[in-house]
Amino acid sequence: MSAGREAGETVDGARGADGGAGAGGGADRGSLAIEAAILVPAIALLFSLAIIIGRLEMVSSTVDEAARVGARTASLDRSGQSPQTVAEQAVKQALSENGVTCRPAVTVNAAVVPLDAGPVPLNAVRVDVSCPVEVNDLFVVWVPGEVTLTGSFTSVIDRFRSQ
Repeated sequence: MSAGREAGETVDGARGADGGAGAGGGADRGSLAIEAAILVPAIALLFSLAIIIGRLEMVSSTVDEAARVGARTASLDRSGQSPQTVAEQAVKQALSENGVTCRPAVTVNAAVVPLDAGPVPLNAVRVDVSCPVEVNDLFVVWVPGEVTLTGSFTSVIDRFRSQ
């Protein structure tokens, strides 16, 4: 043995295959695999949860936008049809264009409401949309259940629309 080296020790001080300490040896052997087995699924679950929440928010904002389109279309309509009919058509078209399927069907409630706006009387159309969506339709993987997304919007009726 040369000056101060033990049996199995290499020149740089690490122990070889028969020794204890050094790369790959000791009580920590295999701990990286265990940590990875725990962390990788947890990180994948968090990533999946972020995607699910993002998709749910995207569809929810589409329902809000459909309510806005329905109220605005009904408030500007000059055809003489009821605000309910006009809003329902506009909401269904907006949802269809954005790929949202309500099951069994979308519910649209449109009503003309008076606004207290001072000396000039104003009316508005308020549209409430309720869209039951199967959770399975929102995500890539099969998830059971149903969530009802709602949206509302009020639009002032254009007083000069008939002119």
